[in-house]
Amino acid sequence: MSDTIDTTPTNDEAPPRRLVRTDEGRWLGGVCSGLGRYFDVNPLIYRIAFAALALAGGTGLLLYLAAYLVIPSEYDEDSIAVEALRRRREQPWLLVGVGLLAFGALFALSEAHFWPGTGNVWLAAMLAGGALVWWHVSNRDRPARSAMPAGETAPRVPLPPRPPRRPSLFAPALGALLAVSGVFGLLAVLDVYDVDLDVALAAGVAIIGATIAIGAMTQRRVGGLVFLGLILLAAFGLAAATPVSISAGVGEKGERPLASDTLQPSYELGVGELSLDLGEVVIPSGTTHVDASVGVGHLLITVPEGVALEIDAQAGIGQVDILGKRDDGVDAHRAVSIPGSTPDAPVLELEADVGIGNIEVLRS
Repeated sequence: MSDTIDTTPTNDEAPPRRLVRTDEGRWLGGVCSGLGRYFDVNPLIYRIAFAALALAGGTGLLLYLAAYLVIPSEYDEDSIAVEALRRRREQPWLLVGVGLLAFGALFALSEAHFWPGTGNVWLAAMLAGGALVWWHVSNRDRPARSAMPAGETAPRVPLPPRPPRRPSLFAPALGALLAVSGVFGLLAVLDVYDVDLDVALAAGVAIIGATIAIGAMTQRRVGGLVFLGLILLAAFGLAAATPVSISAGVGEKGERPLASDTLQPSYELGVGELSLDLGEVVIPSGTTHVDASVGVGHLLITVPEGVALEIDAQAGIGQVDILGKRDDGVDAHRAVSIPGSTPDAPVLELEADVGIGNIEVLRS
């Protein structure tokens, strides 16, 4: 009598884990929830990491998109990228074009200096780290070649049935945004109330946030709303950071007062180039204060000869050039004090602000 060895896999053997995009707990594409389930880590950690990289220059968006393309859904055998390669095997030009676009986006990000002085080492580190993680994931739980007898293949793990698609709240939220925009526009046309852009964007962010909260409580799909909410939030942050609302005007604006009684205390422009020429103004004795602000663009100021100058210029992001004294980068600032031609010369106090752009002050 001889003993035989049963090589049939038992039911107690757990199937190898797959890195997939999950529907349970997903916020957008299921990438973070899938990574969290695979590595047994809270998905919020991955969401915070992707969001931080997205705000740091857009790399998080590219990494998330790449993960969405290469990680399959839990209800599919292959990823979107693999399916596209299979379908376009004979005509690969579309895939080549998409690859070139992705390469161009990465090249543009690598050329941008989001963090001064780092040499973009963080971007190379993230790309290398992502490649290492994907290499680890692709080789994880992969059976050795010698563990399987020749001519036999590992049993295919059956895919779970796809559940019915949950209703989305994107259309109701978009309808609410359009309705609020229509009300704001009607109030502006009727001269009842002029709504600033930052107020309108804040209202849009509030509507999207409330809709996402409702969707989370009612198990509705809110993935598109998360993306739309991030766009509105970024636009609101940009509008709130600029010293002037876009409603102050867009384009090129030139101001050239010729007398002190026509000199206004403040000049502003929302987006564009504001040129303020004070070279012909006779500044009265004492102190004269003038403010000039541009939300996004270029501010050019020409000051008269002979007067004492007290200039305070600041740019949120950009360059400040005050009579040859420069500063650039984030929160660029210059404060200059120049005495007049005589001890009793009039004083011109000039305050210049630009949210994003350049400030240039010249002598006439």
